Amino acid sequence: MPATSDWSYEKWNPGYVNSEKQSYVQNSANAYISDGTLKIKALKDSSGNWTSARINTYGHHSFTYGYIEARIKMPAGNGVWPAFWMMPENSAYGTWPASGELDIMEYSHATQGTKVFSTVHHSKSAAAKTTDAYSSLGSISISDAATAFHTYGMRWTDQYIETFYDDTSLGKKYYNDGNGWVNWPYDKPFHIILNLAMGGTLGGTIDSSLTSATYEIDYVRVYQ
Repeated sequence: MPATSDWSYEKWNPGYVNSEKQSYVQNSANAYISDGTLKIKALKDSSGNWTSARINTYGHHSFTYGYIEARIKMPAGNGVWPAFWMMPENSAYGTWPASGELDIMEYSHATQGTKVFSTVHHSKSAAAKTTDAYSSLGSISISDAATAFHTYGMRWTDQYIETFYDDTSLGKKYYNDGNGWVNWPYDKPFHIILNLAMGGTLGGTIDSSLTSATYEIDYVRVYQ
């Protein structure tokens, strides 16, 4: 299992967010290290219920600014929704989305056709503090995402945020407009999250013949 000195497990019931189908559990069958890589594995039981893992560095490692990268091989099959992302260590500006969210990589096979997305989330305005005003940092289709490893990274400075696929920019930057937390809540420490959801608003319809899916992470690195 991932080192508990670096990672903590989240435990959620199905449907807690985004209409996802899985339960998040702490179980060695759902998160384990073998052959030098971390596997996060979604499993369907005989009753048709899915379990998976969602791990984070909250309370262990958080940081403000830097270059964050992971080398990843995606799970295969319709309905998978793996993610590599960050949330604020402390919600200094209020509950989501006011304190921000940094999505380095989200992947959808069923609904978008092997496409990777990167997004930042923030409030629409001070008056609409709890309304999400997300901004895309780009997307790309990757035909071999589930059969080969690729790197996914984010450069986060006090001036802009930009994401990369295999060291190439996805082509968009999100800039600090200098007007405070509404558009730039990204000046506080954030922690890293890795998870594999099944179904939901981005995962889409799960293939009925699918009984497992494996999200494989070679490394996660932070450069400051």
